[in-house]
Amino acid sequence: MKRIMSLLSVFAITTSLAYSQPGGNNPFGNMSREEIEDLFKKMNTPPTDPSYRMEVVGCESDGNKIYGEAFIPVAPGQHPAVILSHGYGGTHHGFYAMADMLAKAGYVAYCYDFAGGSPRSQSGGKTEETSIFTQRQNLKDVIDMVRTWDFVDKKNIFLLGESQGGCVSAITAPYVKDKINAILLTFPALCIPDDGFALYPTLADVPETVNFMGMNIGKPYYEKFYDGFDIYKEIAGYQGEVLIVHGTEDSLVKPEYSAKASNVYDHCELHMIFGAGHGFYQPQHVELYYQYVTDFLKRHIK
Repeated sequence: MKRIMSLLSVFAITTSLAYSQPGGNNPFGNMSREEIEDLFKKMNTPPTDPSYRMEVVGCESDGNKIYGEAFIPVAPGQHPAVILSHGYGGTHHGFYAMADMLAKAGYVAYCYDFAGGSPRSQSGGKTEETSIFTQRQNLKDVIDMVRTWDFVDKKNIFLLGESQGGCVSAITAPYVKDKINAILLTFPALCIPDDGFALYPTLADVPETVNFMGMNIGKPYYEKFYDGFDIYKEIAGYQGEVLIVHGTEDSLVKPEYSAKASNVYDHCELHMIFGAGHGFYQPQHVELYYQYVTDFLKRHIK
């Protein structure tokens, strides 16, 4: 019963956010409620396949336990790895379909929960203490852990993040550029500082805690933005290969943020998926997204 209620709560929150985006964009298109419910049940069910095994494995990060799941091809030898970072209020569950696709294709897929990244997180930490900067430290520690695995090809470690996880991957990459091969950013939430300033013009305006999009966050989420932080200057420190995929109808993270990022990076491939919003759920959008990801990975394997 608890699992059913959890699935329904995720469905309710996600659909509510989708429909409440400015402009009323609906990323589910003409999908029925039953189809959407079935989609979210599948998203929350760990995938299985004879071509790979799943191991629960995590690490410590800044005093918090990080929970994660590694999907490892059973074929012998070392494999390229993709580290998957979830968005605001999400968990590793959101990457189950991606992890299944990647593991079948011969990649180690590692999905994890940020510390304090969600009320449903299996990692430690409080949501009131999380920020893109604490999550950057989480990702740095995850990268160091993945690099110790003897079944991982250390020359071919990729970062893939969606929404806030894309933002975190982008601001982490300059600090780990010698440890990774390339980064893949999916509707990256590079708008987070601007959104913070729009809500709270000065640091004094930031409340100690606030419920934002169904999750309680604290002052640490915003406070570093007021120290002259420039997110585009920050991400420009990464000179490696970059893939950005964004929906043209995304009204939560406007596509202009990704367009600007594509001009900041030295080596960036930008794809806009026509008609997609913040999240790729319709089959034709998912197919395109996965094609862009797999093509990019294949071309940049060392």
